[in-house]
Amino acid sequence: MLANIAILIGCFAVSATCVYVIIRNAAALGLIQIPLARSSHVKPTPAGGGVGIVIAACSAAVLLPGGGLNDLALLALALVVAIVGFIDDRHPLPARLRLIVQATAVIGAMLLTQPLGILSGGSSLLLMAAIALLLLISGVWWINLFNFMDGIDGIAGQQAVTMMVSAMTLSFLQDPAAFDQWPWWMMAIVTVATLGFLVFNWPPAKIFMGDAGSTFLGFIIVALAFQTLVQDWMTLPQWLLLALLFATDATTTLIVRFLGADRLSQAHRAHAYQRLSRRFGGARPVSTAAFFINLLILLPLAMIVPQGITGWCIALVAYGLAILVVLAAGCGLADDVSSSLQAYRARCVRLNGRKPT
Repeated sequence: MLANIAILIGCFAVSATCVYVIIRNAAALGLIQIPLARSSHVKPTPAGGGVGIVIAACSAAVLLPGGGLNDLALLALALVVAIVGFIDDRHPLPARLRLIVQATAVIGAMLLTQPLGILSGGSSLLLMAAIALLLLISGVWWINLFNFMDGIDGIAGQQAVTMMVSAMTLSFLQDPAAFDQWPWWMMAIVTVATLGFLVFNWPPAKIFMGDAGSTFLGFIIVALAFQTLVQDWMTLPQWLLLALLFATDATTTLIVRFLGADRLSQAHRAHAYQRLSRRFGGARPVSTAAFFINLLILLPLAMIVPQGITGWCIALVAYGLAILVVLAAGCGLADDVSSSLQAYRARCVRLNGRKPT
């Protein structure tokens, strides 16, 4: 117990120190992010702070007692994903290569944790194959959407912290013996490593996370989710509720842009959280609101959600309401679309003396 707490303290210190060093040497490292037309920041800002999360979390996890070979293998896969993300930060890699690495990592996580037996109930091979494909697609999508949602100060860091704290709470409530297991303490490590970064990333940010950190966190959350399912600490509807804010915003934005015939590979600022940050004068109110929604609404809801079909129904209703909210916030609509529409309406008023129907 005391040794684990000492590891957590050291993990926070290593994370914060690494991030501080990166800030001081960002120019020499080529990690200055220049604002572009689609950026949410307005001045050159150091990036790559997520490297501090990766270094601290991996170092602490190796020292953490109780980890088996499978646990260390999961950590190695997370490190590979992070390295590819770091390379992509400096020299953009083909999307196909990144997806292949991420898909391989998710497949590896499934093989190491074996969640298929739990989710399929030992049913037919066809059902297990369908669930495996769904987990693969969902895992790769989660890694990428976590990266997509890292677009304003503090938003991705708070999501990782609140999801891990919530998962630790739910796991302990379901099985107090989880407190003695490596996956539970790994969630604590991810939490404190991310907090060491958030000290510098909370609005107004002194540094950004970058792909190395966001893809690492996305993958490690997937791997830990698999482990909690196998340990019977949590259910899939509970994880869906904890992921609700990021999953609904990113997925709905993608669908709206696809239906609008936008180039999906083009950078944009059309996520609901980005539009809300511009509407409310910055990232702080949006990231703060997300933090409290995760801990004061979604965590309590996940605590009371029952197992079985009722739990799935509650999760689906929650997702339906969240989708309506992000649609109302204008997710998927670019700023120039809104501006063009307003200009069109104003022109119609000037020419016709009335608003267009």
